[in-house]
Amino acid sequence: MDRVNLQGEWRLRGEFLDVGPERWSSVVSKAAGDFHVLKEDKPRHMPSRAGSLSAQMPGDVMQALIKSDIVQEPLEKTNSRDIMWVGEMSWFLWREFDVSEALLAHEQVRLRLGMLDYCADIILNGLHAGHHENAFRPFEQDVKEYLHLGKNQIVVRLTTGYEKHFPNDSLTFYCNSKFGQRVYLRKPQFTHGWDWCKPVPTCGIGGEMNITGLSGAHITSFRIDTLRVQNGVARLRFHFEAENLRIYSADDARLDVSLRLAGRYVLSHAQDFYAAGGLNIIEWEADLPDPVLWWPNGYGEQPLYEATASVTCRSYTDHMEPKRVGVRTIELNMDKYQDGTRRFDFYVNGVRVFCKGGNWVPADSLYLRIPESKYRALVDEAAACNFTMLRVWGGGLYEPDCFYEACSERGILIMQDFMYACAFYPEESWFIHEAHQEAEYQTKRLGSQACLAVWTGNNEIHESYTDWFEGELAPKHLYGAAIFNYLLPEITRKNTPLTHYMPSSPYYGAKANDMLAGDSHVWRWTRKPNETGFSFVYELEAFDRLAAKVRFSSEFGFYGALTPDSVGRFHAGEPVEYLGDIWRYHGEHERKRSFIDQALGRHMINPEQLDGDTYLLYGGMLQGVLYEEMTLALRRHAHCSGQLIWMYNDCWPETGWTVIDYYVTRKHSFYFLKRAFAPRRIIMREVDGELHICMLNEAPTEAKFNLELGYVSLAGGLRPSRTLKMSIDPHSRLELTEAMPQGNPSEGVYYALTDHSDYEPVTTLRGYYRDYPFQKANVEILHMEQLGESTMITLRADAFVPVTQLQAGDDTIIMSDNFFPLLPGIDKRVTVRGNVQSIKAEAVQFIRAPLETTYTPSH
Repeated sequence: MDRVNLQGEWRLRGEFLDVGPERWSSVVSKAAGDFHVLKEDKPRHMPSRAGSLSAQMPGDVMQALIKSDIVQEPLEKTNSRDIMWVGEMSWFLWREFDVSEALLAHEQVRLRLGMLDYCADIILNGLHAGHHENAFRPFEQDVKEYLHLGKNQIVVRLTTGYEKHFPNDSLTFYCNSKFGQRVYLRKPQFTHGWDWCKPVPTCGIGGEMNITGLSGAHITSFRIDTLRVQNGVARLRFHFEAENLRIYSADDARLDVSLRLAGRYVLSHAQDFYAAGGLNIIEWEADLPDPVLWWPNGYGEQPLYEATASVTCRSYTDHMEPKRVGVRTIELNMDKYQDGTRRFDFYVNGVRVFCKGGNWVPADSLYLRIPESKYRALVDEAAACNFTMLRVWGGGLYEPDCFYEACSERGILIMQDFMYACAFYPEESWFIHEAHQEAEYQTKRLGSQACLAVWTGNNEIHESYTDWFEGELAPKHLYGAAIFNYLLPEITRKNTPLTHYMPSSPYYGAKANDMLAGDSHVWRWTRKPNETGFSFVYELEAFDRLAAKVRFSSEFGFYGALTPDSVGRFHAGEPVEYLGDIWRYHGEHERKRSFIDQALGRHMINPEQLDGDTYLLYGGMLQGVLYEEMTLALRRHAHCSGQLIWMYNDCWPETGWTVIDYYVTRKHSFYFLKRAFAPRRIIMREVDGELHICMLNEAPTEAKFNLELGYVSLAGGLRPSRTLKMSIDPHSRLELTEAMPQGNPSEGVYYALTDHSDYEPVTTLRGYYRDYPFQKANVEILHMEQLGESTMITLRADAFVPVTQLQAGDDTIIMSDNFFPLLPGIDKRVTVRGNVQSIKAEAVQFIRAPLETTYTPSH
């Protein structure tokens, strides 16, 4: 294959918006010297008369501006206040490249730019070669007629797109953004700002950047469907689409396909076909004996077969990039229960899976600069937190291949939103056309990924129509339904026929957000308390009342503070001032702090006693306690099949809902959620004078252990009551009710302890830490053992410790566990990975207070 790689150094220059693509020559001729921007006392930023910058592509123009000190890093300090002018200019990028005789000899020579943000014009050798306005599908066009032998030049003019529709915002009935015009722009909606991030104008080129010569026929789409697995045989359906470039004729062609596992050929197929000009679809079915099945994280292994294919036509052979696929079945069961409510259960290979995880948002506000290493690190951390699913939220972007490949490798199922969120969308023909092209591209691209579990048409648009507005405020029409309820079901069924599609998230029921019928976002439940709502912020028993109703929750979350090191990073050399301007700018607005402070006062400590360090400690732990309580409440109910927290990761550093921050640093809450999501977990509750015990075994092997039940006094040691022999089948759960061991509930808690290394000790302690008279405990590190690049630490406490904190002097050091409880005299082992110079373990103190001083009603 003859190909010119266009990645690397380009020249960049900014101009006013009225400098259009037709004036490219005058812009490029100003290249001499350094580009800069004048502000002074003028009402707008002005580009220098001459000059250009070096810009590395793929990337965002902001990166070149940062490198040249024209702007400061937008995600640090309060710098994003000063960068909005970048979105009010046109940006010209250009470079030269060489074209060979071999390239020009091909039947077609295609220019492919993987992502253009946003309004793009492409000029090749002085001729306008194309226009593009969709960041969610690539620009690809035969440009052979524009090229010549030797040196060639490409110029790309980009704008953020606001000028196309401003002030055309008549459709914006509601909008989680300052810019109502965002609904007209097919680019990541979060870049215009959301309730958890500042607006950052994005503009640039992402993904593939090449010019490729093509002849004969080439493979344009590929998918393998696992139709069924039965009696040790997997029935597979192969789907290929091949384009014959000579559209005016038909030619003999041959398709060769092979499937390998761990380098061993397991299946091959060769097929002659008569290739008509243009699109050709080739399908067949085959049996794969003794398949090695793909499983979600914790349920089994994630073997991936490698598929290779080539098509030969008119003596030209085109090789498809090797694809890795998983052999598995995924089904969504929505059958009725006897009470008339419905299931919302995912089955993988016939096994019901509890979907544990979170919502994924772009990993950087400047999303075009995210490296593959960050994608993989975040997916690795999701797997380490025992996730089985991520929901790719509809206000972000369809992520690059490396993200989905990492999810397939780590067993993380994907709930994939189409990129529409919290607004009504146009139904004009031009917009429907873009929606169609975008969906065709993305469904074909992602259809072969083992991780893909379900498509959702948008984020919260249907719920907004049915639940958010009343009376005269109620909308008369759901703009965008032509896309979500008609166009997308047709395209997903055609291109990913075995993957369920639902028009929105949440969805199903008489109203879109019916907890008893399908996927639900439970925010409204907390904001308008009723018989199941919170009596105060945050009442833990309310989680149990809620869990009795929820079938599947793909959004619900709690705020949590960052670690001290991360706070220092976004202050970027400025002194860290608690509640100072920079501190508040990164997510600390008054409404958020009122929720956090009320909950801290009820559960942990008087917020008026906090300084910066103690706030980060307790504010981080509070989030973890609430996530753990919510998770355990849901997991103990057999009718609940999933909890995805809002949200897993972040696009900028802030006090927010995530358990891992922008810097890929684990927040304190990460460890609470990891334990709550453990594949093997015991959940124990006091209910009406009895112990209700739920034992979960999501692992693929049987769990056998001795279960010790007892009482632990907060002033003394363990008091065993009884020991039971337990056996739990793979992928199953076991529930039992036992009499309460002897003990005073006001002076201690009940515990469950096993001799199985996978099951952590648990207690009936709830997160009302201020209500308990915890005794001062000494936590001792008994032993430290070096294991390669890790250190194994063994520690023990002489009294019950509700929360033990390990400190290693660096927040980025990875620990297998932290902020965990300790039973007196019971050893705990923790693996620490990183450059550990010293480590300290201590019991976190909670200041007890009368209930009336900590109870604050929510309004």
